[in-house]
Amino acid sequence: MTRFSDFEDEDIEYSLSVSQFAKLCGTTRDTLRYYYEQNILTPRVDPNNGYHYYSASQISSFFFINTMRKAGCSIKEISTTIHNSSKESISKLVNTKILDMQRELFLINKKISSLHLGLWILEKYDGCKPGVPFLDIIPDMSFSSTKVKDKSSSYHAADVAKDISAHLARANSDSSFAAFPSGVTIDYKDLIKGDYVYNNIITLSFLPADNVDSFPLPSRKAISCYHDHNTSGIDKTYKKMVTYIKRNKLTACSDLFSVSLINIYNKEADHTYFKYLFICVE
Repeated sequence: MTRFSDFEDEDIEYSLSVSQFAKLCGTTRDTLRYYYEQNILTPRVDPNNGYHYYSASQISSFFFINTMRKAGCSIKEISTTIHNSSKESISKLVNTKILDMQRELFLINKKISSLHLGLWILEKYDGCKPGVPFLDIIPDMSFSSTKVKDKSSSYHAADVAKDISAHLARANSDSSFAAFPSGVTIDYKDLIKGDYVYNNIITLSFLPADNVDSFPLPSRKAISCYHDHNTSGIDKTYKKMVTYIKRNKLTACSDLFSVSLINIYNKEADHTYFKYLFICVE
């Protein structure tokens, strides 16, 4: 049997008007109406005037719903969780959304890393003369690679178009590496022989290597060089880098990495490009 005191207690508990509750939660009346219609946040309805009243204890419920929505939960998922609120069902839903957000965070960090690395390469360019090799200490980097299928005839980007496409397809999937900045490598033995064939499509990253899809560079010490469309033939730049290594009695411990940042043909058929080249040494 319901006592009059029960109604009094409810009146005291549910005493916040819709406007007051919306202000406390930093939301709108429309949002509260929507939650009410979806039966996930129910106010007390005054039997005399039909007005809705909320309890201060429902503020935590509002923020639970809001947090779950921001985590990507649908209203249906939230409703199911609220009305079947076992520890197991809540834990399962929350853990699923945590994994989703961790995935989103990883993808954001991957994009940030790409931009940071591209910016680092550009900023270094300002203090270096194109076509002139120099000894440099580069930051910790990882690289990801896709082997060129037909190395024997891979001298130009057009020759490895399918390999580039395969590499970028991996980068756009769940892989740990990004699509930018990317480029190619030339085996150091081929470089010495003057046979400048591409053997891998690569992407560099500031993210740590996972030793599955990405691997650390073998050394932070590198012979680096910038090359652009105003510099004489790139084969001369390759030869200068090899000569620099030999003259300074260094040992190459990686392939030649050639990273393209800019490669544009405009309507006047002018070719504008910018490459960052380096070989890790000991």
